[in-house]
Amino acid sequence: MSYDDIKQTKQYNELMIRYNSALNLVLNQLDILIKEREFYTKEVIVDHIKSRIKSFDSAADKLIRRGYEVNCTNIEEQVRDMVGVRIVCPFLSDVYKVVKMIKKNNAMKIKSEQDFIEDPKESGYRSYHLNVLIAVSFLNRTREVEVEIQIRTLAMDFWSALDHQIRYKYPGNVPENIEKEMHDISNSMMNLDDKMVSLDEKMKKIKEENDLV
Repeated sequence: MSYDDIKQTKQYNELMIRYNSALNLVLNQLDILIKEREFYTKEVIVDHIKSRIKSFDSAADKLIRRGYEVNCTNIEEQVRDMVGVRIVCPFLSDVYKVVKMIKKNNAMKIKSEQDFIEDPKESGYRSYHLNVLIAVSFLNRTREVEVEIQIRTLAMDFWSALDHQIRYKYPGNVPENIEKEMHDISNSMMNLDDKMVSLDEKMKKIKEENDLV
């Protein structure tokens, strides 16, 4: 069966309905959580949110790289990031506040988590990943759908975007010296995040002292 034939099947189109529904539910939950927290704390911990449903071709490429046959069953069972949400935070401390906020939400069940900030990938990639299950109710059934949520800082997002561009423009193995430079830049970005957190804490302290005057 060709890729075009698979995309025309009922099974694939049902998958897309589930994925789009799950994405909408997760985005709605995040919007509620963020707005409520900002209302009570007057603290902005999210700069912006991006989201996407992975394209069929991207899912197929991922299955092929892992040695799986391209079909709807394997897309659903093996591609864990078909539904993706990226939360970009101003400061490193905000990342962990968002993680804590999501974990406390009953609508999203944590399936797995990976802290690539404390334990970055070999490439230098840093981000906090939460894979959550959210219940999607249809006419005669309820299905739990997996959504991958990435939480990172502006600096981490900047690095990741450039790293993606380099790997996309120059397919194949990236030379070792380039890999090392990218890893070094990632460490520099982490140092920047640490410094920005320190400055933010100093400003908060100054504001608190001024408010007491």
